[in-house]
Amino acid sequence: MKMKRGICYLLSLLFAFLLSPVSGAAGVFPPENPPRLRALLIGCDHFLTQEDTWPAAEHNIQLLADTLMNDRRNYALIRSYASAIASVEAFEEAVLNTFGSAGDRDVSLLYISTHGVYGGETDGAETSGLFLSDGREEALLTGPALERVLSRIPGVKMVILDACNSGAVIGKGLPAPENGVCLSGPAYKVLCSAGGSEASWYFHGGGSEDAAGASYFASVLSSGLGAQGDFGADQNNDGEITLREAYAYLLDNYAASTTQAYPQNDGDFVLFSYDPNAPRRVSKAVTDLSFDETLLTAGETEVSFAFTVQRQAELYYQIVYHRDGAWQFDQAQHYLDGEQADGTVLPGRKTRVLTLETAADASGYAIVQLITLEDGVPVFQGARLLCVQPAAGDVSLSVSAPSRFTADALRELPILVRHDVPCGLTVNILNADGRTVRRLAYEAPSRPQQLSPAGSTFYWDGLLTDGTPAPAGEYTVQVKVSLGGRLFTAESEKITLLASTEDSGISTAK
Repeated sequence: MKMKRGICYLLSLLFAFLLSPVSGAAGVFPPENPPRLRALLIGCDHFLTQEDTWPAAEHNIQLLADTLMNDRRNYALIRSYASAIASVEAFEEAVLNTFGSAGDRDVSLLYISTHGVYGGETDGAETSGLFLSDGREEALLTGPALERVLSRIPGVKMVILDACNSGAVIGKGLPAPENGVCLSGPAYKVLCSAGGSEASWYFHGGGSEDAAGASYFASVLSSGLGAQGDFGADQNNDGEITLREAYAYLLDNYAASTTQAYPQNDGDFVLFSYDPNAPRRVSKAVTDLSFDETLLTAGETEVSFAFTVQRQAELYYQIVYHRDGAWQFDQAQHYLDGEQADGTVLPGRKTRVLTLETAADASGYAIVQLITLEDGVPVFQGARLLCVQPAAGDVSLSVSAPSRFTADALRELPILVRHDVPCGLTVNILNADGRTVRRLAYEAPSRPQQLSPAGSTFYWDGLLTDGTPAPAGEYTVQVKVSLGGRLFTAESEKITLLASTEDSGISTAK
């Protein structure tokens, strides 16, 4: 079958005010024996069978390198390859050269920015993976091959995959649960820029060949980890940004696809550490973006939001709509902020209202992006995904999950919720008595995860609300949607949570 495009090319035209597409450390250790951190950053921009993305991937690895260099735990080694890895053998050599001396307590961080592809259930793992290319040679790094190479490295492997369909490697964001999921178990921590069925976008600054450009994912991640001084992902401001915090920040601020994480609820693994009491120099022009509401109802066309301007900047807004199964960047609305006659915005906290140009009864999805123009080059500052649900109607709501699940299995329970309209989803885990023992989402706006038929994915790690393991027994997934004054409810078939010594029937790749 024809392969889908990977990181999905984005080309900006923005002197006409348009940004349009073409398509972390282990937990607590004694201070006398801390883990050593190493990073391998791989970016591929030039391809034989895919569209070139230069200089986006090259800039991505520079963004990540600059970010990691500011981690107060001090990386022992940060090694980057820009369009220099074009085979699985070369990838394995780079991994062994970078992480070969790692010990059982060490952390090895791997970041890959490239095109990705998911071949689907019929084609199997051999047609799914990440492209390695230098523009002269090209190879597909499959999930099993990636795990085979990383399994040779002791300690914890933090893997960040910045590519279309990258969530398929960990079996997330797919229309049905799959066996053969890779990078699972306590040795792996994973962030993916998109679900297994989704594209992942990047932007190009336009103009000169070396103009700024990067993936939205890398831009948001590096910003959240403090590359520009605001450490936005640190929810409790304790100086340690955990995998769970990074995932939540990306889910809020990276709108064009759905970030996936494994383990999704890991609040112990520290991805980035900094001194919260040290003086900060915030170089980012716009910070602290917040929206009054991101779940709207058809007919609500005004969108209210606030943000902080750190330095005087020329600011634009872009609204992108999701139609016909894709983001329509080439038909986006774009607006110049009108605070000053020259289009600049002065420092301080700002509130703004934008109007969606849609039919009064239209439902769907939209992205609001904030963009500054600096030295003639557009710079992405932040975004939010808006979910506009119908004012009334049916949802065609249903929910399914595997019938058996092991509490200490090396993966999470995949939950598939079907709904044929955008909506706010409440997802509960019920015990045999019908009592809610864990809430996975409360009126969470759905996202266009490109599932067919349409729907949303959720994952349960087998823990109760208080963080303790759920006892073996029968459980049910309950989903609720409130729409037009009606409450829609669906429940899964019974799910047997097994004791750890029993066989769940869900395999993991080794």
